[in-house]
Amino acid sequence: MKALLITSVFCLAVIVNLSGQATPQEMLNKAIYEEEVNGNLEEAMKLFLEIVDENSTNRTVTAEAYYHLGLTNEKLGNKKAKEYYEKVVNNFEDQPEFVRIANERLKQLTLTATKVSNAPLVMSNKKIWNEPDTDLEGAPSPDGKYLSYVDWETGDLAIYEIATGKKRRLTNKGSWDESNEFALVSRWSPDGKQIVYDWKNGNDFCELRIIGLDGSQPRILYSNKEVKWTYTYDWSPDGKQILAYFDRKDGTDWIGQIVLISIADGSERVIKTTPITASGATGPENLCFSLDGRYIIYDFPQKEGSSERDIFMMSTDGSSEISLIEHPAHDEFLGCAPDGKNIIFASDRNGEFSLWSIQIAEGKPQGNALLIKANMGAIAPLGFTRGGSYYYGYSQKNINMYTAELDPETGEILAQPEKIITRFEGHNQTPVYSPDGKYLAYISKRFPLTIFPDYTIGKLGGNVLCVNSLETGKEREFFPDLERFAYPRWSPDGHSVIVMERNKSGSNQVDIQTGTVTPVLNDDNIGPQPTEISHDGNTIFFVIRDRKTNSSKIIAKNLKESTEKEIYRINGSIHIRLSPDGKWLAIQAFYVGTVLSPDKIPSLIVMPSAGGEQRILCKFEEGIDIRAGAPCTWTPDGKYILYTMKSPKKEIKKWDLYRIPVEGGESEKLGMEMSGFITNLSIHPNGRNIAFSITEQSNAEIWVMENFLPEGGSTE
Repeated sequence: MKALLITSVFCLAVIVNLSGQATPQEMLNKAIYEEEVNGNLEEAMKLFLEIVDENSTNRTVTAEAYYHLGLTNEKLGNKKAKEYYEKVVNNFEDQPEFVRIANERLKQLTLTATKVSNAPLVMSNKKIWNEPDTDLEGAPSPDGKYLSYVDWETGDLAIYEIATGKKRRLTNKGSWDESNEFALVSRWSPDGKQIVYDWKNGNDFCELRIIGLDGSQPRILYSNKEVKWTYTYDWSPDGKQILAYFDRKDGTDWIGQIVLISIADGSERVIKTTPITASGATGPENLCFSLDGRYIIYDFPQKEGSSERDIFMMSTDGSSEISLIEHPAHDEFLGCAPDGKNIIFASDRNGEFSLWSIQIAEGKPQGNALLIKANMGAIAPLGFTRGGSYYYGYSQKNINMYTAELDPETGEILAQPEKIITRFEGHNQTPVYSPDGKYLAYISKRFPLTIFPDYTIGKLGGNVLCVNSLETGKEREFFPDLERFAYPRWSPDGHSVIVMERNKSGSNQVDIQTGTVTPVLNDDNIGPQPTEISHDGNTIFFVIRDRKTNSSKIIAKNLKESTEKEIYRINGSIHIRLSPDGKWLAIQAFYVGTVLSPDKIPSLIVMPSAGGEQRILCKFEEGIDIRAGAPCTWTPDGKYILYTMKSPKKEIKKWDLYRIPVEGGESEKLGMEMSGFITNLSIHPNGRNIAFSITEQSNAEIWVMENFLPEGGSTE
């Protein structure tokens, strides 16, 4: 009988209305076909919803569409099924057959719910959104119906309807060609009717803005050109204040501030100020209001320069601050449950990055922390709904290494890129050939990893220095006691590799025979970027970045004489590469400013390594992406410099390899195109083989965890 029904539905579905527009019955047939034949429940729901929204004349079709909405939601395990069956029963007395079968489903749901209510709740954890445009800058609405996010096709603030997959932009800034402004972090008002969000404006600083769920009443809540970046974290329970973190220019210094912004008039109140060093801000990773709105809960480094964090609670007037969770492990605050009795956090205290909870009463932790889910990995916290469902995301940038072959004379690509080192695939980067061409050094980022691939979690996992023999394929691994080290460079004799320790802004030399680590440089304002070494090993070249003035300078340090010499300075950032003969520096210059004069646009420059006159090889037109993180490199004969570049059109995701003659001339596109950000170019001494790594963005994922909190943890 069911086969006959499906066949009949299919036959009806392919009939085309003579008017060229599908009738309500034809739309219904198509929806049922998607549901029962293709099993595409999400698509079927969209069609059924379209029918009930647009069909006001054929009540039989509308009643059946509501009934099938109940069925599809029931199959997906959605509580909304009950609501659709009730619509049929309460609104379609003239359709007795559908009322009858809808009542039967309601009785069955009631029976099932009774059985379930008598059974213990089982924790569930499911993926709800994993598409190319999935974004982790937003949060779930209080009722759990929507997710706010950034639509990066345009940079607009948008919402995603979880049940149907429908997406809608709330702002309308136009295309990237029309405007380079964009939305960032967003959070919902307690009543779910408004969203506050960070907005990077055309003047190169962030504002706080508010908009209604229907796109109505948009307004700028806070705007201050001295505040470069804003990070919105929470909306107070009474709806009167926004909790945010600011990167603010204070004279010549940069500081971080935890602030409260009034919804009524946009006035600010600073709660806590933190320093910003050369290695970045030392502020919280996450923070939120307590249930009663009297306190702010957040994480913070255990001590200056530490990557381990503890969790604290501070009164909203800033008068008192206590430690909620103090532990030698690394603890990251993830959120406060809607009942106000529990907080959840991530910790490596059990040897892997896991999810934990602890009960809070009268501003103090109660008892021991409870393990919720082991080996959770690094997550992006999105927040709780009123019902206690917790939303979070994963965003993993895959970083892989490749080699290609080119003709040293013509630059022609003889062999297109081929992936190398597939062990720990997706986590290997910055390959560098040894001076004799026999080895390849690189960094492998091991588990656990944070959502930001350049960072490690506490003392676990993180970076490994690997040295691969190109003759035998054998590989040695080194685990130096260094935090966030990166950017390997070989010493001239090939006996050691120098790496940058990003947290402490220093260079360290790792002996590849013994693994011994020897400090080379230590300066709070270094880099972070590679250190270049002269051929005799006596001089090192490095970049000092002054965050107070947004300037950078190149320093040459004589290691024997312990003397330093400044050889170049700009208002902006720079990357350097020493020529094979050690006589020249190639400099990628990135100037500061939103509107740059012709002599201040990003440029590729060469100059004597001893200092002297600079010569511009090429300038890059506005919108060209050459990335400060993608240093150039010299060919072994010193005749050319290779660099990578992306089209100014944002819709084009390809990166190309170029070369330019050092003596001057036009850049040449070499015909090697990759769909990812090419970094760390390194050429083999033979001049033919080139190694590099590519950052390949994979889809973000959003998950929801339910029934995991002690004593329910919800307010519903």
